[in-house]
Amino acid sequence: MSFGWHRDTIVRVRAPLTTDPYGNPRRDWAAAERTPMPGWRVQPVQGSRQTAAETIPREGLERSRRLFGPISADIESTDRIEWQGEVWVIDGDVDRWRGPTGRLAHTELLMQRMEG
Repeated sequence: MSFGWHRDTIVRVRAPLTTDPYGNPRRDWAAAERTPMPGWRVQPVQGSRQTAAETIPREGLERSRRLFGPISADIESTDRIEWQGEVWVIDGDVDRWRGPTGRLAHTELLMQRMEG
């Protein structure tokens, strides 16, 4: 289902899974595939100031956005999102929600980035 107010376009950034020299799986972000995805609604979520880990003695601003998109969106929690020129990580699961009729209605996720 598509809604008229879903006018944002995001770019899904998907990195292939590779193996590091020790045999551990890792994402190769240098070889990531970028796919524009129209039909999304991006809304602000209240951010917070957090003190970074002790190894990085500084404060940062955690920014979050909630996204609502098409139910058919090919997006996974391991992907990254580019929106308005910034790269964000997906925070948690990518959820598929049902509408009042019981049919799957939309995809919803949170994305986050730290600044500072």
